[in-house]
Amino acid sequence: MLEKSYLVPQREGQLLDFEVWDEHTSNEHKWEFWDGHPFAPAEELPFERDRLLICLLYSCGLDYFVNELLPDQSKEILLKLLQEDQRKGKQHG
Repeated sequence: MLEKSYLVPQREGQLLDFEVWDEHTSNEHKWEFWDGHPFAPAEELPFERDRLLICLLYSCGLDYFVNELLPDQSKEILLKLLQEDQRKGKQHG
């Protein structure tokens, strides 16, 4: 079973080396689609999609992702999620 990624996406994109790309792409290096899920259902191959997503965000950077790719509606949802997460953190802190 794959573990969660150790990569930490930053404001600006960061370069990947082949080893990092290799560990973050699917086990068989194939792009598959299973009943609406990229690669395979999460319960079958946990974290495969998640590791690739983190790797891509690491590569493009959060600034590019938020300011160039996300639609405005998604930005509003993301802001609300971050505010909720921050409130939860203060409640447990």
